[in-house]
Parts: sequence; C-alpha cells; structure tokens
Amino acid sequence: MQGKQRIHADCWIDWDQQGIWRHRQFMLLPPRTFQILAHLVRHANQVVTQDTLFAVGWGESRKPWDLYAQIHHLRQVIEPDPHDPRWLVTRHGGGYLLHVESFSQHA
Repeated sequence: MQGKQRIHADCWIDWDQQGIWRHRQFMLLPPRTFQILAHLVRHANQVVTQDTLFAVGWGESRKPWDLYAQIHHLRQVIEPDPHDPRWLVTRHGGGYLLHVESFSQHA
C-alpha cells in the first residue's frame, strides 16, 4: 500500500514513510511496530489473534511481553487516552481489534 490511510479523525497511517500522522505531527515507528500496525490496519475491524501478531512481528523467537510492549507503544501513538483505549482494544482470549473510522486512502 502507499499514501495515507485514516485510522480516526486525528490519526493517519503513512505507508510510504512507515509511521503515523497525528495532530499534523509525524511519528516514525520502529519496523516491528509498523509491521504489527500494518497487519492490524489490513484487518481493521476484525479480531487479530496474538499468535498471528507474533508471527507477523517475530516469527519463532518471541515472548508474550514483546507483543504487549508493541501494543502499548501503538496505543501511545494512536489513542487520545492510552489508558482507556477506543481504537486498539484487547479482546481477551482472542487478540486485538483495531477500529477504524474510514477506509479512505489518499496518495
């Protein structure tokens, strides 16, 4: 994918620069964090299992807290209130769900 894709009103993923625009400020994401976010965006509004996200970010070598740290970082970037997430939510026993307002994309 390329261009920018809206997650919510103040947050866009920038496919070309591999980061997030939020409140007109760009934040570059580390490669692993961007891979996980990209997978969540491609499967927006669907539950993505932890095992799937482990495979996307690490392959075989991983520990549960590795994924938790990545999700925490993503929430710091995309959530207005990371302690009360609205956009990237945990589905206990299932995985994670990224809500998006719109699938509109801009080049």
